[in-house]
Formats: sequence, structure tokens, C-alpha cells
Amino acid sequence: MSEGVFNLWDQRRGQSHGAPLMIAPLKVREAAFADPATLSPREWLHGVDLVIGYVSVLVAPGGVGKTTLGLTMGLAVASGHELLKQKVWVSGNVLFCGLEDPDEETDRRLAAIQLQYELEAEQLQGRVFKITPDDAELVIAEIAADGMTIAYPHRDSLVQVIREHAIKLVVVDPFVNCHRLEENSNPHMNAVARAWRQVATEARCAVLLVHHTRKGAEAGDAEGARGAKAVIDAARVSYTLTPMSKDEASQWGIGEAMRRFHVRMDDAKRNMAPPEKARWYRLVGVRLNNGTPLYPNGDEVQAIVPWDPPSLFGDATHDRLNEVLDVISAGLDGVPYAPDRRGRNNTRWVGQVLMNYLAMAEDQAVQAVGIWIRNGVLVVGRVAGPDRKEIGSVSVGKRFT
Repeated sequence: MSEGVFNLWDQRRGQSHGAPLMIAPLKVREAAFADPATLSPREWLHGVDLVIGYVSVLVAPGGVGKTTLGLTMGLAVASGHELLKQKVWVSGNVLFCGLEDPDEETDRRLAAIQLQYELEAEQLQGRVFKITPDDAELVIAEIAADGMTIAYPHRDSLVQVIREHAIKLVVVDPFVNCHRLEENSNPHMNAVARAWRQVATEARCAVLLVHHTRKGAEAGDAEGARGAKAVIDAARVSYTLTPMSKDEASQWGIGEAMRRFHVRMDDAKRNMAPPEKARWYRLVGVRLNNGTPLYPNGDEVQAIVPWDPPSLFGDATHDRLNEVLDVISAGLDGVPYAPDRRGRNNTRWVGQVLMNYLAMAEDQAVQAVGIWIRNGVLVVGRVAGPDRKEIGSVSVGKRFT
């Protein structure tokens, strides 16, 4: 059997066509408990999203900027600039395997990112390579002619290309177009994932697979990837990119027309670094200034930029927040404020104080009250009300210093 062929029948039954399967003897090695300071650190490439020798997966629905995000990560690595506010540990050459868009569309996307971040062509020239459908079809795995084995047509040649061009990052977009196997088969997807892991290991590069979600997937849901989950299981880092929800938009005062331009990135599976909070990005249009007499406006192409959600408390100082806590501590006509709006609590709801004194919208006040309760700024309790019945209450637990 050739090196580029993996036999599923052999793996499951231990033999093929009656011939005994040649199996290498097991090797057992004693673990050496050396000084931890002598161990080599993991070779992170971009933040803790991409690591040399391993596969990362970006899972996202259509239209939220996953292709643009992958390209931007690549240009960050190629230029050495922290375009997405993530540390570029190692700058190096990048290979974009754009397996869906034609060559000229990839060029437009790259140009938009270059303009958005004011990258000089000299910084990128000779450091960015691409494979598009106009060049050739990239097939990392397919069923061989015998209908039983899995062959890896381009795996070994891809490793050679990566080595020759000193590639540090390979971006594959979309993942579904890099193989000809059954997407809902875990054994098949495991074989594809193993092939990409072998590329990453042998070529000493990071691999980013851009993958579609299934319908109904949620932010940070590792099971949200389309097809069999073996791809996610085999990856060392996985994350999701999803549109801003209506509740999030309402919370930050973002209108419905602008909501779709804001997307969040969440850990779906990160077993090599501590979990992080969601990262937010905004999709922006970039004019390429490529107008012609026939098309005077030229093209406007999408780029993606980091976005920080506005603070719930705006520019309120600690003194101002403590003044609000003084009002809460005094209660309403001597009666403590309530932590929620249930029943008769509506008029005594503590969020109304935040709305009155900090100009918050109702949704913002709901969230702010929840944050203060979780952080111990407000303490929930029960007290006797004016009619001697117990009522819910909040008191001030700590102040801002």
C-alpha cells in the first residue's frame, strides 16, 4: 500500500483481501520528568488562534465575514502587524487556498484588507501565495478507484510546496471543497482532519480550516459545524463567528440596519489555551478606487476590523457611580429598591435609578443590575415591607474606589 493511501477496511477488520495486515510493533517509552523550564513552549503563530504543527477550525454561517477574517489573519502573519489586536508571535509567508472564489475575487478581498489597514505592497510582496479554482483543484482526500481506500492526492505535494516557499500559515476556505469524501461520515472526516494535521506537522506550519455551520448553530457551540464532528474533535483550536443577536444590539443601542455588520468570535474548543471572552468585529466596506467609464464607482469590498462594545456605564466616573449607589441605598420613600420588576416591584425596580441617573435604556439597565449583583456591588435580600409582608430588596454591598 502506498504512503498516500489509508485503507478503512484494513483499519476496521485487520486484513484486506485475505492478506495479513503489516503492523509495526508497539513502542512504549518511559516519561521523563525533566525540569519544566527545559520544555519547549508551544509555537503560537497568531494570538492563541493558530499554532504551528496543528489545525485550527473557524466555524461560521454564510455572510458573516469568515473568509475576510481568515484573509486578515493571514495578512497579519505576512506583515507582522497585529491587525486584529492579536499578537503575531512569528511573521512568515502565507498560503491562501481559496477553493470557492475565482482568482480576481481573492485579489479584490486582499486589496480591501490592504487598503483598510494601510499595508504597503512591499510588506506583502513575496510573502503571500494563493491557490484558487482558476489555478487547480486542491484535493486533500478522496475515495480511491477501488471504492474502499482513501487516497490523498495532493497531501505530499502540498507539504513540498509549503516547505519550498517557507509557508507558516495555510488558510483553507471553504473546508468542504478540499476533499471528496462523505461530509457526514466521522471516519471520512477523521481521515481528512488527519491529513491536514500531517501537513501541519511535516511542513511545520499552522493550518486554518474555514468551515460552514449547520442551521441553528449558536455562538461558541463546538457542535455547530456542518457534517460529522470529527473535524472539530481533531482540531486543537476551534472558534465560531456569528452575527450579533437582536438582544445584544438592543443592549448597545445598535439599530437593526447596522446589527448585521457586527459579529462575535467565541471559543468553540480551545484545549491548548485558557478560554477567552468573546471578541467582537465590525464589517466595513472599502472602496478600491478602481472605477472605469463603464463602472465609475468601482468596487466596494468587505474588510473586518476589531470592535469594542460600548461600556454600559459610558464615561461615568467612580464618583458618579457612587452617587447612584447613595440613591439606591436611601430607597424609594424609605423602602428598599427591588432587584426585579415582578408584580408590585415594577415601581421599585432598582434599574429605574440607573435609567434616571445614567441615561440607560431599559435593556441596558437590566444588564447593569445583573452585573452589579454578580459582582457584589448590590446584594439581594428580603425585608419587611410597609404592609409587614416580606419583599425583595437590594442593598449596597461595596462601592467604587
